[in-house]
Amino acid sequence: MRLLLFILATLAIHTQATAQTMRIQMGQVTYAIDASKAGEMTYQDGTTLSVGYKKYNLNEVTAITVDDVAVADNTVGVTYNGATANVTISGNLAHLVAARVNGSHVTILADEAIDSEVTYTLSGHSDNGSFYMDGDYAMTLVLNGLTLANPDSAAINIQDGKLITVRLADGTSNRLSDGLTTVADDGSDGHKAAFYVDGHTTWSGTGSLTLHGNVKHAYDSDEYTLFEAGLGTIIVEGAAGDGFHISQYFKMQGGTVSITSAGDGIDVEMKKSDKTDNGKLTIEGGTLTVTTSGNATKALKCDGDMLVTGGTTTATTTGTAVYEASENDISSNAAAKCDGAFVMSGGAMSLTSTGAGGKGLNATGAINITGGDLTVVTTGAVYENGSLDSKPQAIKSDTNITLAGGNILSCASADSGTAFKTDFLLLTNGATLMGIGGKACTGSTSSTHSSKKYKDVNVQGGSTLSYDGVSFTIPAIYSNSSAKVIVSSPSM
Repeated sequence: MRLLLFILATLAIHTQATAQTMRIQMGQVTYAIDASKAGEMTYQDGTTLSVGYKKYNLNEVTAITVDDVAVADNTVGVTYNGATANVTISGNLAHLVAARVNGSHVTILADEAIDSEVTYTLSGHSDNGSFYMDGDYAMTLVLNGLTLANPDSAAINIQDGKLITVRLADGTSNRLSDGLTTVADDGSDGHKAAFYVDGHTTWSGTGSLTLHGNVKHAYDSDEYTLFEAGLGTIIVEGAAGDGFHISQYFKMQGGTVSITSAGDGIDVEMKKSDKTDNGKLTIEGGTLTVTTSGNATKALKCDGDMLVTGGTTTATTTGTAVYEASENDISSNAAAKCDGAFVMSGGAMSLTSTGAGGKGLNATGAINITGGDLTVVTTGAVYENGSLDSKPQAIKSDTNITLAGGNILSCASADSGTAFKTDFLLLTNGATLMGIGGKACTGSTSSTHSSKKYKDVNVQGGSTLSYDGVSFTIPAIYSNSSAKVIVSSPSM
């Protein structure tokens, strides 16, 4: 009691002279109170201390200290240290944020009365820890040199449902991975990703983040995800499911992103409700590299439009086509797949599919290319299942393909592959293009620019092929001793 009274008296004396912070520690949770904002502190019945809007039970207090290290309002810090974690909550949030710590597993519940953004900063290391947060207001999550592995569930699980700003602190390296040591009676996974967000996210900061989804996806968001220009490095070093599994839309304006997954690289689903850009995948800048290895996987997949206006994208699939008996159809692996329109107006994109029956670019809607550099290669064989088969097409659309600008090299497998496959119109409207395949394709007479076809051409990887002023260097992975070639350019 005397120590407590001494601390309070000392705090009162020095509050005006210098910045003071009183820290009330309750186990692994500390409340950091700015003395100038503490107001009247009431000590009652020898059992409780009231500071601001919060009453502290002294039987639960493990320490009270005073220092001159300021703590900003609206902040929560979590520091992991192996088997333990410590939480520091700013004084103005003491009565609004509840924290529970079990070893190095941290649960934060934010009161619905919070009406301004709170910043949560996570740092340190634990191979048996997690961070769970639930609230009702926008928040910022700063990863500041965090290595966190949860052997039983998600490493980070945000159930806020609002705008989540994820910031990779400059100059830091961060790593998240999940696991599963218990399984529900129905055999379900129990969680969706190593990093899960119920809400929509914007990402910034020049640090790096490595993700590993051992159970399902590496990253999963229930609403849109935006990577801002200037973002640092994100690496999905492995995922049992998708690298990124996102609802509503995904937009990449910057960053260096590398994804290796057994499932789809990036899978964007439509929300049931009417949402902006629903199902859309947009790449405006940055560098994106995707490699998928599972059966019937797609490097890029979306339920709406796919739009590429900048950046550099390389996508590779190595899986095998799979027969979907319930749909009486063949579903092939594809480097890029969208169930709506594909639009490319700039940037550089390289798509490679080496699996049987694979597609480089597969769109249910129209394909419109007006600019940029696009290279698509398929090398697999025809995938057969009974009377059904899936051919290794390079660029395939269920409606029109319009090639109005940019530089396009499309190399389809010598095994029945077509460079531009459509049952409707192939419009050569001003792009500089060369299409090579095992089967021929023909430009529509409705095109604004003519095209020419050549057959029985010996095409070897690494060589330069030139016709009618159109020249391309053939990717080393591709060869075709009896190719069918189509070329077109603005001068034709």
